[in-house]
Amino acid sequence: MNDSAQRRGVFRVPVSDPGWLSATLIDDSGDTVGAVVLDLSRAGIGARLPAGVTVARGVRLRCRLTADDGALDTEVTVRNCVSGASSTRLGMEFTALAPVDDSLLSRLVFRLQRYLLRRQVNRVRPPAPAASSVEMQR
Repeated sequence: MNDSAQRRGVFRVPVSDPGWLSATLIDDSGDTVGAVVLDLSRAGIGARLPAGVTVARGVRLRCRLTADDGALDTEVTVRNCVSGASSTRLGMEFTALAPVDDSLLSRLVFRLQRYLLRRQVNRVRPPAPAASSVEMQR
C-alpha cells in the first residue's frame, strides 16, 4: 500500500506473510476464531475471517496477537465488516491498550516495517553474476 492510499492518522503496514503474525478473536462467551492478519497499525488491525463468520460493527472483542517474540492480548472494537464469498474482512480499532501493550505494538509495527523494507530491497537488487560467467564474458 503506498503512502497516498493512507487515509488514517497512523500508518498501516500490510502483513504479506501470514506466518509472521497470528490473531485469535474471542467474544464475550469465550468462543474463539482464528484470523489472518492483513494489516497492522498502532491504532488497529485488519483481518480476514473464515467465510460465514460475521461480526456487527461496534462489537467489542478480545484480540490475541502472537508473534515469535511475544503476545499481545487486548480489546478491539469492530469498525468495519465486509462479508465475501470466501471470507469476511474485519477492520478493528484497539480500544484498551495498556502502556506495556502499546509499547509491544509499536515494536511489532516497527519490526514489520523493517521486514517489508528488507524484502523490497532484496527484490530490487540485481543478482550478482557468478564468477564463471564473468570470466566467460571477457
